[in-house]
Amino acid sequence: MPPHWCELTNEDGETVYYHEKTKAVQKTHPLILRYKEIYYKARSYQKKLEAGEISIDLERPEQKLMAIIAEVMGRASKGLPPATPDTVEGLAKLVNVNSTQEFFLFRCVKQTLEAYVEKKLDLHSFVRDLKDPVDFLRSIRKKQNQVDVIRKPTSIIMCQECEKKAAVVKCEQCKDYFCQDCFNGTHATGKRRAHITSDVEQLVCAAYEDRVATCQCVQCGLFYSDEGFLYVHAFDAARPDLRNHLKRVINGLVCLECEHYNASVLCEDCVDLFCTECFIKLHRKGKRRQHVHLTIDNTGQIFRGGFLVPPEEAQVLTDRARSTVETGPWVPFRDDRLNVFWYNLTEKTRVEQSPIDPQTGVPAAVALDPS
Repeated sequence: MPPHWCELTNEDGETVYYHEKTKAVQKTHPLILRYKEIYYKARSYQKKLEAGEISIDLERPEQKLMAIIAEVMGRASKGLPPATPDTVEGLAKLVNVNSTQEFFLFRCVKQTLEAYVEKKLDLHSFVRDLKDPVDFLRSIRKKQNQVDVIRKPTSIIMCQECEKKAAVVKCEQCKDYFCQDCFNGTHATGKRRAHITSDVEQLVCAAYEDRVATCQCVQCGLFYSDEGFLYVHAFDAARPDLRNHLKRVINGLVCLECEHYNASVLCEDCVDLFCTECFIKLHRKGKRRQHVHLTIDNTGQIFRGGFLVPPEEAQVLTDRARSTVETGPWVPFRDDRLNVFWYNLTEKTRVEQSPIDPQTGVPAAVALDPS
């Protein structure tokens, strides 16, 4: 019975229905009246639809969500991967995620969809459930796409004579910067021989002299920019052993939240770098309190529960955290045969081989979820 209705028997032995608030008495079951209203409303709508007086708006968010849910559940029932580039793109639009820029949030939408299907949660509440978490993630990453997490100079002072090599000395009389060869050539005769010089201290990439070194090869001991390390250690076909070399970030890692203090914590769940104060501030409430945190010492070594993390695993964790766009615009998907392919969020294209982020040198495969 609907609320406030009760079933009674009158003097003639007939069943009647009484509403306690309105004092109304009727012989028709109240639910029948409700279903009659629904029926007449639906029939009237159908007639108007057939007459062309109204049309179905497939662009409404509710209609879009229903269409996506139908496709996802259809794939899941056939044992196929539920997430495809089209379905995740559609869901990202519904939660106001710009897939061409907010790469990390796009991956969050994809992973949440896969978790909902795996745990058999109600997909109809997907958009509502994601709204607050997406806003939170966007707020703590508001500047991440514009800021490099390495505190470093932006350029190298080049020799003003040859303009090809990095400067190593400054002539105090000429007020110019020179590499050693050019200084020796221009100051070998005359009064210039007595000019006083001062050293120019700058950390130059061993592969590209016009770039600042941001990391050091643990095995070689040489300093490289991220691009230089990738060029020497990943693309040198004559030295395949170089591909196993590890790099150590120099000058420390910077907190991604305040962008001021050195990072002392790496959150294994957020895959982000924090100073202690920012980590505590952002992980005080909710499920974030359960996030696993790794500690980073002054030398860049990472510890988990007081034990040193193996160098290979530490480099993967650091690379993922340093990649300000979470391995760039490449997102891994699986096709109907469960083979991995990579989808580019910017160009909307796909490739079969794992690409490498040209900015960080991080292979996109570090973001690959287990099968």
